[in-house]
Amino acid sequence: MTVMVDPDLQDDALRQALYDGKLIVLTRLQAVSDLVDYTREQLVDLFAPFEPEHAHEHIEPAEMAKLLGEWKPRWIHAERSKQLVCDIIAQAGLPVEFTHYDVPRPRTSFPVGHLTTGVAAAFPWHRDSWYSAPVQQLNWWLPVFPVREDNSMAFDLNGFGRAVPNTSDTFDYYRNNTQRLTAAQNVTKEEQARPGAIDHKAAQELIVLPSPGSVLLFAGAQLHTSIPNTSGLARYSIDFRTVDARDLVARRGAPVVDAACTGTAIRDFVNISDGSIFNEATVTAIYGPPPDDVMLVFTAAEAERSAEAVSS
Repeated sequence: MTVMVDPDLQDDALRQALYDGKLIVLTRLQAVSDLVDYTREQLVDLFAPFEPEHAHEHIEPAEMAKLLGEWKPRWIHAERSKQLVCDIIAQAGLPVEFTHYDVPRPRTSFPVGHLTTGVAAAFPWHRDSWYSAPVQQLNWWLPVFPVREDNSMAFDLNGFGRAVPNTSDTFDYYRNNTQRLTAAQNVTKEEQARPGAIDHKAAQELIVLPSPGSVLLFAGAQLHTSIPNTSGLARYSIDFRTVDARDLVARRGAPVVDAACTGTAIRDFVNISDGSIFNEATVTAIYGPPPDDVMLVFTAAEAERSAEAVSS
């Protein structure tokens, strides 16, 4: 597996490098630093008077779940959050007329023994492809505070394009959208389906630690995992995803050899220039018609309902 730092690649070449299994770190995008600063300010306000990285030392898991369950939807759907993500994508050189993105998500990883379910769930070895992600999906991941080997994530050096036993057959994207309504209330037990590799042990792992102000890009088909947090510090990060409309129509993307999930996340993606979604006829032609009476998209309205359920 190759890690490329600030490569001289844009548009088609950059996407193809990621589809081929390379990891890319971009360190020179001003919008990434702006997003970090903006998010840090909100976390400082949220946990005041405690420092965000030490907030778990003072706040019990149930109260932490409530705080995050109310804050995360506000942050996710704030116009400032979405605009900064669009700025990052444009500054990286991806064409706005063809690039679609989903809403950014703030992630939290607390030290082992604190909140590790629901809004702070730790992910086992998995591919995003097992969560009904399109093969064209590119993941963008950036830390808000410095990350370490004992609180970040790892990649399986030999896992890209190689089938591994997994539980992706338990995951349906539309059913998961419904379950997300109560995710913030899961304090001691994880209720949502979390597809993962079965008894998987990577022969070789790779940990990439971008500094705050940098962003890591990788294909949604990469096999990766959350590292159990033994650092004593809470980890805060942000991720979002992009899909190129030309690649979707051409059915060009990363190899996925072992996904058995159902449904598709493609309707979550909107164009960064005008907010348009993919044409339903195109989506149906590629993925087939969806079942009746399912939640195709987890909207901002549903997120607000979820937050209200936590606070009530």
